[in-house]
Formats: sequence, structure tokens, C-alpha cells
Amino acid sequence: MQKRRRDVLTKIRTDMEERFRGATCLLVNVGVFASQSSGDLRIPENLSLSELLQEFHSLGVEVVFYDFRGGDFASTSGFGNLIEKNGHRVTDDHGYVREKVVRKDCVLLGSDISDIDFFLSGVFSAAPCSAPLDLRMVSSYVSNFDGETVFTELGNLIVNSKSGG
Repeated sequence: MQKRRRDVLTKIRTDMEERFRGATCLLVNVGVFASQSSGDLRIPENLSLSELLQEFHSLGVEVVFYDFRGGDFASTSGFGNLIEKNGHRVTDDHGYVREKVVRKDCVLLGSDISDIDFFLSGVFSAAPCSAPLDLRMVSSYVSNFDGETVFTELGNLIVNSKSGG
């Protein structure tokens, strides 16, 4: 039984790394940042939020922050300048996000029940621990973290997979 569980976990990790290695787009529902950041990744080598945005740009990964509720995330988040400076995007265009979601080289970080259709489209999806239960149930990965910490966790997993580290 122990060997079988290890084999299954190895397959899951390998599948995640392959998806992350091939990722060219990270879609992030800005609702993720509405929750207070929780936990500490306790890995000193992890990149910070601003370092991740720079690294994604250098790796050719587009980061799209989306908000369909009409908020102005770029100006209120405190890192809006970093998003634009590094060639990433903030949008409220549902069609643009839908177009990205159907691509298999996309990774999605969602937090609202409205993301459930995106999660069911076959894309690799991740949810913070505070996401609604229905969303967590259909997510490819559920983090133990919230807020900026879940973005940092997912971002570092993608960067490390792309870097071979």
C-alpha cells in the first residue's frame, strides 16, 4: 500500500511539473488577493511577488490578472506598476480570459465560484484554501495558503519547474 501511494504521488508531481514547464500564461483572479495572506512558505529561496513578475516576463510567461466585478485592482493592489512594467496585464474582459483558458498551456489561479466554468475547461487550476468548497472540489490543486502567499507559492512552483530546479 505504501509503495502504491508513493507511485501515485510521484505521478501527480510529475504531471504538475510538466504542466508548469509548458505554461505560457498564468491567469489570476484578483479575488485571490482579497483574503489576508496566510502562512509562511518557509523557503528562503522563493522569489517575492515583484521578483516573480520579473521572472515570469524573462521566461516568456504572460500573467493576466482579471476582475469581472469592475474593481481597479492595478491601482489599489500596491503592485499595479510592477504588473505593467513587467509586461503583464490587468483586464475585466471576460472574452479575453475565456480565450486564454481554453489553451492547454495556461495555468489558472481562481478564488470565486464564478471561476468554476474556467476550472471545468480542462486547464490546470489552483485555488486558495479559503475558496468556496465547490471551487476547491473541481480544482487541480488546493493550496494551504491565501492571499499573496498562494500566488507566491504557485508562481514559485511554475518558475522552478521551468528552470529545472
